[in-house]
This record gives sequence, C-alpha cells and structure tokens, in this order.
Amino acid sequence: MKFLKAQTTNIRGIQHGKGIYFDADEGVRMESTNSLNIPRGNNAQRPNTAQIGQIRYNTQENYVEFYQSGVWKPIRLQEPTTITQQSLGNGDGTETVFGPLASGDSAFPVPNAAQNVIVLVENVFQLSTTNYTLVQNPAGKAAGYYISFTTAVPLGKPVTVLHNFDK
Repeated sequence: MKFLKAQTTNIRGIQHGKGIYFDADEGVRMESTNSLNIPRGNNAQRPNTAQIGQIRYNTQENYVEFYQSGVWKPIRLQEPTTITQQSLGNGDGTETVFGPLASGDSAFPVPNAAQNVIVLVENVFQLSTTNYTLVQNPAGKAAGYYISFTTAVPLGKPVTVLHNFDK
C-alpha cells in the first residue's frame, strides 16, 4: 500500500503554477509567490447561511471581514487608532445619564467595557463602576449606549468622553 503525502487539485481547473493541495495534516497549501483573491461583495451580498470562519472582502465597508459568534467582524491591522473626544453636555445637578456615545468608528461604535473609555467631569477623571457605568437604551432616551453616573453631575460641569482605547 502506498502512503499518499499530498492530494493535489485537479490540474484542469488550474491554469498556471503548482496549484493548491492538502497536506498530511489536512491543511490547505498554496505553492505560489503570487496572491490570493478572496470572495468580495457588499453587505447585502454576504452569504445567506454564514458559517464560523468564513472570510471575505466587504466592498461597501472597504475591509476584510470574517464570520464569528453570529456576526461579520472586520479584520483589523495593528495600526494607530484615532482617539475621539466627545462632549456630552453640562450637568444640571439632577441628570445622571449622558449620551448617546459616538466613537466615530462604524465597525466598533461602542466600547467593549466601561474601562475602555476615559470619562471626565470638568477636569476630574471618573472611575468606571465606581463613578459611572455603560447602559444601553435607557428609558426616555434615544436608542444607543450612554454613560450613567452614580450621582448627578454638578450644575454647569461639562462631561467629556475619550473613545477608542480598546481598538
């Protein structure tokens, strides 16, 4: 019996080069110094039945994305991210909820956790979970994520949020 080391693809479907093959560990190998074209399309053209691990280029958002945990996520490069400063208005002595938050990042519009934003009341740094929490869609407010302080912001004191530390 002969041991098969690699299974090559049908050469009728490959025009040039050594082709694509599966190695002994079922890994897909490409013997080429050229490039790989991956599927591409806009948001509406995503697969109807997406599966974990699928990858494609999103022509609408202009990034490579993959499917994980039920959603399409962009593949991010390790490049500098712009820190966004957002003014949420001044305190009135009674209001505790400020927002909605707007990080300026369409792929990740809200922070993963309250610790990933810097919140200032006037020039005083606020501690997450001690001074504030993140809340989604609070009663009486427009849909979105908000900063909810444990006590009211003093009259006339501005609330400022710095975003994108988790990018």
